[in-house]
Amino acid sequence: MPEDTEDGRGLDHLMEQNEAELSFLSAYGGVDSAKGEDGQAILEALMRFMRAGGLACELKENEVHFDFGTARAEPDGCTVTCKGTHLPLVSSDLHCPGFHNGKLSKKRDKVSVRFTSWTQEHRRFLERLVEHHRR
Repeated sequence: MPEDTEDGRGLDHLMEQNEAELSFLSAYGGVDSAKGEDGQAILEALMRFMRAGGLACELKENEVHFDFGTARAEPDGCTVTCKGTHLPLVSSDLHCPGFHNGKLSKKRDKVSVRFTSWTQEHRRFLERLVEHHRR
């Protein structure tokens, strides 16, 4: 691997540049950023994620309200409840690691699940619901 040259970019320079340019990504939280933490930490990560995606959220005590649902902090996780017509989910979406007590109504118009961690799978799950809501 070539060393830093006067005209070239070194690893330190690239890391510095990316840190400065990509700092907004912290709003999404790192993978497993709230893993093993209490429901309040997961709720806060969820709220930052939703707001970073342009969704209006209102925090009341230990509960976040957004256009199509709520998220509530609990000692052992964060329960997310969403409503909509023909939600883009199937039962198996609720059985990933860190998803507990998932329930999808037969009409697929309501889902409830407790997040016990905050990973890429949780963000992907919410992204699908946000996209569906915006249609």
